[in-house]
Order: sequence, then C-alpha cells, then structure tokens
Amino acid sequence: MKRLILISIMTLTSVMVFGQKHNIVNASIALKNSNLLEAKQYIDEAYNNEKTSNEAKMWNYRSKIYLKISQAQYTDTGISIDGDAIFKASEAHIKCLQTNKRGKIIVRKWTSEEDVRNGLMQCALLLFNMGGAAYDAQEYNLALTYYNEILNILPYDNDGILNIKKENVIYNSVFVARALNDAKMSESLLQQLIDLDFNEPNIYVFMSESLMDQGNTDSALEYLSIGRAEYPSNEFLLNTEINLYIKLNKLSDLIVKFTEAIKLDPENFMLYFNRGTIYDQEGDTENAEKDYLMAIELNPSSFGANYNLGAMYFNAAAETINKANATSNNNTHTKLKKQAELLFAKALPYMEVAHQIDANDENTMISLKQLYYRNGDYAKSEEIKKKLEGLK
Repeated sequence: MKRLILISIMTLTSVMVFGQKHNIVNASIALKNSNLLEAKQYIDEAYNNEKTSNEAKMWNYRSKIYLKISQAQYTDTGISIDGDAIFKASEAHIKCLQTNKRGKIIVRKWTSEEDVRNGLMQCALLLFNMGGAAYDAQEYNLALTYYNEILNILPYDNDGILNIKKENVIYNSVFVARALNDAKMSESLLQQLIDLDFNEPNIYVFMSESLMDQGNTDSALEYLSIGRAEYPSNEFLLNTEINLYIKLNKLSDLIVKFTEAIKLDPENFMLYFNRGTIYDQEGDTENAEKDYLMAIELNPSSFGANYNLGAMYFNAAAETINKANATSNNNTHTKLKKQAELLFAKALPYMEVAHQIDANDENTMISLKQLYYRNGDYAKSEEIKKKLEGLK
C-alpha cells in the first residue's frame, strides 16, 4: 500500500512539472499567433513557478513576448498590457545571453546569439524613444528610469549595432536632472561627459549654471574657461562667459572677452555696443566713442548705441560747463564753454535719431528738450516738453 502511495505522489509531481513546461509551449504558440495577452499569461505562469522560473526556454520566449508587447504598446497608445513590459523584455534578453560551462549561450537551441543581441538592442532603442516621450510629457523620473536601463544594456552591444552611445544617454539624462532641479545629479552626469570628452559645448555652460546657482562663482568661471579652451571659436560659450562676467561686474575682464568675441564675429554691432558701454563706464570715452560709432555704422537703427553716444557727449558737455563755471580765469572759462557747446552740438543728432527709434523714451526727451533750448530752438524744446507732460 505504501508503495502505491509513493508512485501516486511521483506521478502527480511529474504531471505538475509537465504542466508548467506546457505553459512555455502554449506561450510560444500564442506568440506565433500574435495573441500577446494569452502569451503573457502563459509565460508569466511559467516565470512564477519555481520549477520553470529559470529555464532557458522560458527566458527565450519571455524575451520575445515582452519585446512584442513593448513594441505594440509604443506604436499604439490604445494597447495597455503591461506597464513594465520593456524592463521585463530587457531583463529576459540579458538572461538569454548567459552562457554554459562551454561558453555557449543558454538559449542557443531556439535563438542564435546574434538574434538575442539584436532583440536586446531593439529594447535599448525603444527605451531611448520612450525616455524622450516621457521627458516631453514631463514624467521626468520615468524618463530617467528608461535611460538608466539603456546604460545596463549598452555593454552587450559588442558589434556596435546601436547608434545610441553612452554619452548620448547621459546627455539626455542631464536634461532630466535639470528639469528635476537636482543639481547634484546634474553635475555628476556633466562631469562624466567631460571626462568622456563628449563633443558638446553646452555641458560646460550647464555645469557653470549649476555651480552659479549654488553660489560657487570660482568653479563656474573655471568650467567656462575650460570649455572656452576646448571650443575657442564657440560663440555661445563666449557669450555665456561674458554674461557671467557682467553679472559679477568684472568689467576689465569683460573688455578682453568682448575683444575676443569681436574677432570671431566682427559684424556683430552688439559686441561693439557692449564693449563701448564698459569703456564708457570706466571713463575711457575715446574707446567708447569708437565702439559706439562702429555699432552705429553696423546698425544705424540701434537705439542703445545712438542714445549712449549722445548721452556721453551730453554728460561730457555738462561736466565741462561745470568746470568753466568753477574757474576764475576768463580765458579758461571761455575756452571750456566753447568745448562744451561743441559737445552739446555733437550730442544732438544722436539724441534725435534715438528719439526717432523710440519716441516714448523719457530720458531721450529730457536730453533733447535741454539741447534744443541751449541751441535756441525754443519751439522744438516746447514740443518735447509737451510730449513729456503727456507721458505723466
């Protein structure tokens, strides 16, 4: 009697194992018939049973089924079978590439190593596209999860099948980290790209911006300097560096930077205007005048260049008048007054052009009112006065 019971138990166990193996067969048939829901059901049952959970044949079909599910869900948003399908597909493909003692992949009976690797690279490409879509949808943490999974796959791209490189994935991850306002992650990723000599000037700009946000001015300037040395002709890097120097009020350094920028882009009137403004602020009116005039030559409609040049002449004239009034020497007084009148006369046409460009600028009108009055053109002075009153 005991012997019969033992045989019955052994028979029952065999039936159960056979049943689980049958799930793998059923999954393969359902996959062949493009019945993804049924294929998923059978392969999940085989995966969740300890008797077949690590069988090579199970991993073989699980990799194919979940890749098909992932592709179907990506191409048709109306299909929703498994939200983690792409991760399960990736895991299964990597499992398929495990080797036996003889160095042969465990699924070689059903799928060649080349086809397994191709399937895994399809997973990576799909993950890359899904990461971009998640980023666009502002699902930043999900995007980061997709990109991190690609980094797990890339070491298996022995033949360079993918156009996606590690650097591209990390660079995309930088945008995610910035969107999450995660400075630590962003800087870590950017440093990886710098260490990899990634050919993208923006990484130095992003690093500098992140460091500036944390008040680390010296390091922010250092990274921009490294970037400029790496990309000496890149205007975006130079302009970023210039803007940072402006923010830090490092005027003497700025003149050098603008001079470098002008060599790269000599037709850019704004560069002359900006350098002229710095010269003006530092009291170097001779160089300021040259730069303002060049800016106007390149762009006669520049309000800033016309106004600043007119204002520089006007202020110099007012200062000269004050000197004239302060002296007791008649000859010096007369000489200084003549110089002042010449400067007022030089200021007038530039202020007029500035007013033509922006008829509502109050500072321009205040200067014009005084210039017309000093010039004896009382009607125009009164006209400007009325315009000013109309602004109040």
